[in-house]
Amino acid sequence: MAGSSTTSVSEAAQRYAAAVFDLAITSGEVDAVDNGLTALAKTIEGDVALSRVLKSPLHKSEEKAAVLAAIGDKLGLPDLAKRFVGVATLNRRAGDIVGMAKAFAEKAAKHRGSSRVVARVAKPITKEQTLDIESAVSKSLGRTVSVDVEVDPALIGGLQLKIGSKLVDS
Repeated sequence: MAGSSTTSVSEAAQRYAAAVFDLAITSGEVDAVDNGLTALAKTIEGDVALSRVLKSPLHKSEEKAAVLAAIGDKLGLPDLAKRFVGVATLNRRAGDIVGMAKAFAEKAAKHRGSSRVVARVAKPITKEQTLDIESAVSKSLGRTVSVDVEVDPALIGGLQLKIGSKLVDS
């Protein structure tokens, strides 16, 4: 869980995200799919058992697809996102769904003219602190950014920012 966003997203996840992104642009659902996939990724990351099951080859793809479909219904995923998750899962890529969601979020941010920044912190921070980070980084870079916060208890303190391929450790 710690540092999950700062690790590289697999090439397969990038390809799947690019495919669904093209479909989302065509259908005009970029924001809805982005919000849905982000919510699903957070749900998966927040449940260690679910994450483990999705990555395990011991469980059938059909079972994983059924579980993710139920979660998608509860989260209110748009139809395109539900179908995408279903196809990816049946293609034995359920363990990459979090990476796909992150890759999609980056594409969506670029599409909106903003950049995605990952902030790693030792302890949870407030929404106001997140907004302060967004404001400071946006001002520094001269463009709009969205900040995803990751809590990494392995950090002693401070803040790490990942902006594209650059890592700022403070």
